[in-house]
Amino acid sequence: MQQMATMDDNQRLMQDFRDGRGHAFDRLMKQFVKPLTWHVYRLCRNKEVAEDIVAETFAKLWKTRENFGTEANVKSFLYIAARNASLDYLGSVQRRVAVRQGELDEDLVSRDIDPLTHIIHAELIQALVEETARLPERQGDVFRMTYLEGLTTEEICHLLGITPNAVFLAKKKATAAIRKAFAGRYLHLYLALVSLLSRGGQVN
Repeated sequence: MQQMATMDDNQRLMQDFRDGRGHAFDRLMKQFVKPLTWHVYRLCRNKEVAEDIVAETFAKLWKTRENFGTEANVKSFLYIAARNASLDYLGSVQRRVAVRQGELDEDLVSRDIDPLTHIIHAELIQALVEETARLPERQGDVFRMTYLEGLTTEEICHLLGITPNAVFLAKKKATAAIRKAFAGRYLHLYLALVSLLSRGGQVN
């Protein structure tokens, strides 16, 4: 019964969105804007550019709202459109982004990635943002700075005014909590999370 009610609510939301009702757009924007911004920032490494690209992407979504039947369609469009806009930005300044581990992986600069890969990546970032917000403040900050922003231990120490040991302990506790949360709530994303944490790197 609850699942049916949720389905009806989602259908009403999408119908209101297609009909041009502002509250529906606001709800979708609230749901996706933060993880989408992280997604774009990971490519552009520029906060202002990321915010501009996200704003433009939502504007495109609104203009084409009649084409979307489900939230999954909206999510796929947002992440693919935002990624393509990010790659256009990188091309316009004739440079490629270098990540801390080396050159940006080829799969990140390809526009021909399977849409399912985009969706899994989007869901992973969104789930990480949500779970990080539930952590104690320091643990959440350290996890976010490490895995979503790609900062080094030295940079985190400087920004938070803590020691490397404090960063290590906060990261360890946060990682354990995030793993537990994903195992219980996001089974379909758990393997992607394990791969991320085992590399000790950022969400790509």
